[in-house]
Amino acid sequence: MDFQDNLMEEIQTWTGEGCTPTGRSGHRISCTDSFLFCVGGYHPAHGPLQDAWRLNLSTCEWEQLSDASSTPAETVSHCLVSTKDELLVFGGTSYPFGSSIGVDVSACDKRTGEWRVLECQGEAPPALYGQASRRVGDYVYTVGGTSGYHFSLHAHALHLPTGTWSSLATNALFKGEEPSGRYRAEIGVVPGRIVVAGGAAASTVFPLDETMMFIFPPSPSLSLPRVLCHNDVGTPRGEVGLSRKTSLPRHGPHIAYYQPRPVHAANGCLYVYGGLSSIGSRERSQSLFRARLDAPPLLEAAWESFASHCPTISTPMPASVTPAITTPTTLDFLAAGVPRRLIQRLAKLNMEQTKRRGNAFST
Repeated sequence: MDFQDNLMEEIQTWTGEGCTPTGRSGHRISCTDSFLFCVGGYHPAHGPLQDAWRLNLSTCEWEQLSDASSTPAETVSHCLVSTKDELLVFGGTSYPFGSSIGVDVSACDKRTGEWRVLECQGEAPPALYGQASRRVGDYVYTVGGTSGYHFSLHAHALHLPTGTWSSLATNALFKGEEPSGRYRAEIGVVPGRIVVAGGAAASTVFPLDETMMFIFPPSPSLSLPRVLCHNDVGTPRGEVGLSRKTSLPRHGPHIAYYQPRPVHAANGCLYVYGGLSSIGSRERSQSLFRARLDAPPLLEAAWESFASHCPTISTPMPASVTPAITTPTTLDFLAAGVPRRLIQRLAKLNMEQTKRRGNAFST
């Protein structure tokens, strides 16, 4: 039994519209308790995939949020973070890679698929793609990226309530001892630290069993901390620094990606979607895999069992089929004791399709 057999299970997905997302690489995904969102990507036969999708994690049904008519053009190796109501996209490139790089922060409504451009100010990141990003509270942090020729380790933060960018670290601060820039890395943010894991440069792939750590104390006089760089891990209290390497335990990749609410995770599960089928291949995967990182809460375990055994939820029904009178409704679910916040996970984008399938999915 190999590594994947031990940890990963493949999730079978479907769509009531007869169209599922094209296999892709260079995309980004983000999860909530209810949905997995996928934006952009690339396929050699189709070029840049200028679209956005959401997958209902209870029913495993795909729905298309937006197409090329409204999705930003630079959605290959972009940044994607999630707020309560919107997906935020910035950076990214189109094709040929590096020929066009997105500089705006665009927001997609999670329910309607409508896009808008946020008004931002301050010290914005340079035009790069492949940055690592993470939202923590009111801030979005971003590290690294590439212009297509130069690989950076710039670090910036966006204050969402005011739309203000601030620079945390630039190449000029490294004073001739700049560590290797990278793109397509991942970051974790804890108070006073940004941890960078993985990623690649032109001819280098950085291992996941070593991490890089920005260390910076908060300052009452600054709206955001700033970073200077030292080569040593043992930075004296009150100073700031960059730890070159921090070794993780043998199973470090799992620890590095496990945060309370990581970009790729929901309800204690890590989701992996798409990517290259093999190194150098022109094929792109459409498969979705899930790894359980922790035992689910009892409520989530009960909901998963309920959703998988209720025919109205778990079985795809053609639009031509009229549901029987006995099809359960929202009121039936409520009467059975199902919490309303769980029933709301069944909400669909297309209300006409909802009506065809009865009101069991209405909220």
